[in-house]
Amino acid sequence: MTRTIELDATPTLGPVLAKAAATGFARKGRTLPDVRVVQRGVKVDQGALAAYDQVCGFPVTHLLPATYLHVLVFPLQVTLMADKEFPFPLMGSVHLSNTITQHRRVGALEVLELEVGIENLRPHFRGAQADLVSTIKVGDEVVWAETSTYLFRGQKVPGEVPSKSDEPEPADGAGVTWALTADLGRRYAAVSGDVNPIHMHPLAAKALGFPTTIVHGMWSKSKMLAAVENRLPEKYTVSVEFKKPVLIPGKVRFIADEAENGWDLVLRAARKDTVHAVGSVVVEHIGEHGPDSIS
Repeated sequence: MTRTIELDATPTLGPVLAKAAATGFARKGRTLPDVRVVQRGVKVDQGALAAYDQVCGFPVTHLLPATYLHVLVFPLQVTLMADKEFPFPLMGSVHLSNTITQHRRVGALEVLELEVGIENLRPHFRGAQADLVSTIKVGDEVVWAETSTYLFRGQKVPGEVPSKSDEPEPADGAGVTWALTADLGRRYAAVSGDVNPIHMHPLAAKALGFPTTIVHGMWSKSKMLAAVENRLPEKYTVSVEFKKPVLIPGKVRFIADEAENGWDLVLRAARKDTVHAVGSVVVEHIGEHGPDSIS
């Protein structure tokens, strides 16, 4: 029987993350809990939205970027993974990929209902992986849906372990260079609520094996989407796989190329062959002249 956690207000993530870290050593399960987290009557803070738009490169309008809706469901996702029945430690988990489907544009004044669950537990060659599945409704209408796949390193679950994929190298190009400042992690944390210290403090990042702080994966996706959003129709699906962490400060190159039904997106290191993220935007229809390319 499904257990529902009803939230009356958006939780502050700092205490939730601290609780998850303190109890992580005791989490040794092998199955996912049948639980969902729900928050109803959610209204968007207009100032918070404008601040998010500025950090991620979106124009400030009365419409919500598709990735801003992730910011709204993220506290519910953390609440679920910090729940006493969740089998794996939250700290040290890795965000592997994120897929968002926008069924229509969402206005900043609309009242939202958020729901998050977790499913599809399966092996990964570095541990176990599972999908956090989130939906947002306006009334009875589903306006947005997301699947975020997380890796829980070192965990063992039943099933055949897939081999490490050997995917073809994505196309390269001149692209657009973005300079990333050392405070980017702190600025995105301030507008997203994701206060994981590896994005904010070099010592915390070094403790987990990184030479310095790393960019939030969802900032990278948001910035990539912002670069093409004005060319997108009402309905689309944007997917990104996070390949290699982006160290800050630093520089990256963003490349968006025309595809048959949308765009192919790549985020590379500015002067190296390192691929940080690979994604795509799939649209339901393309205009008369097709999508443009960015290079």
